[in-house]
Amino acid sequence: MYKLKTLFMKKQIAKKQKSKPFDYEAAESFTLAEDEDPRVNNSYYFSAHGEKESLYCRLGLRSDRAEVWFYYSNGDDRLVAKTNIYKSNPPLRVKKTESGWDVFYDGELTDEHRNSASASFTGHFSSDQAAVDFFSHMPPVCTARAMAAEKWSKEFFAEVQKNNQVHYEQTGRLVGLLKIAGAEYKIDLPCVRDHSYGAREWDYMNNHVWIMGVGEHSQINFSMVSYPSLTLLEVGNLTVDGKMKFMTECNYRRELVMGGFPESLTLNLKMDDGTRLNVVVTKEDEERYSFDGGAYNFSEGIATIKVNGEKLRGIFELGYNRNIRRIFNGKEIRKIKV
Repeated sequence: MYKLKTLFMKKQIAKKQKSKPFDYEAAESFTLAEDEDPRVNNSYYFSAHGEKESLYCRLGLRSDRAEVWFYYSNGDDRLVAKTNIYKSNPPLRVKKTESGWDVFYDGELTDEHRNSASASFTGHFSSDQAAVDFFSHMPPVCTARAMAAEKWSKEFFAEVQKNNQVHYEQTGRLVGLLKIAGAEYKIDLPCVRDHSYGAREWDYMNNHVWIMGVGEHSQINFSMVSYPSLTLLEVGNLTVDGKMKFMTECNYRRELVMGGFPESLTLNLKMDDGTRLNVVVTKEDEERYSFDGGAYNFSEGIATIKVNGEKLRGIFELGYNRNIRRIFNGKEIRKIKV
């Protein structure tokens, strides 16, 4: 039945992808209504990495608050925004331009000695790469398998429909200048821009993993998420010199991401052209975040990511619901079909 259900869902998902293609222009221009339900999120994330440098920032907009991250490290200096929730006037702003996106930060940053100072960042993200939408562009097989592994009912399909976010990424470059306490840091790094919007309740997720590495000529993404409706959904892609491959199978020790924040993780991925990737993720640093009063907790790790030996740098992000019994819906991980 699992194989038949997978085949059926592959056809249904492919049909939906064809009938409702990704609308890039509409996604780029999405904004929240003033009276929007606070459960609806409009999130912008930029993650830029070089040989030693890393800068990431996130602006999660809701009608009643803004969620803000800002982090920079060059191997010697480490600066981070310690205040992450703002009811109004968040210090991080983003603006769409004809050539990409402008990013502005004007607020406090704290160094590794816990000293805080006023800081400013002005940057510009540009790209000549197409955006990758997590629903429209990924092969149907991964989502089909995730759905086939569940018990089907009217309630199940109604619950699946709750996951109606638009979520896409684009590889490009972030160039800018960060100033703090008389010091200046020139930024010129390969970068991944992530934009998502739609209903996002942090307490709804069970747990997740996001691995993203970027270099001058390549970028890799692997995402795992567990919802009440879908116990285990995994997708991924690799881009080399503008040519993209999509993940169709993966294998790793999933027990390592069942409530802890491991220092490393090794994945073996099969891509849609038949090639196989050995991905070794090694965490260098991390910053912890908490959402909705501790309902959901993050580790945003900075990591070295080797793909068949090629070194990239990026992030190793993990998140968990505070109710640890909900991780993978409380199922025994080795018995979950993947």
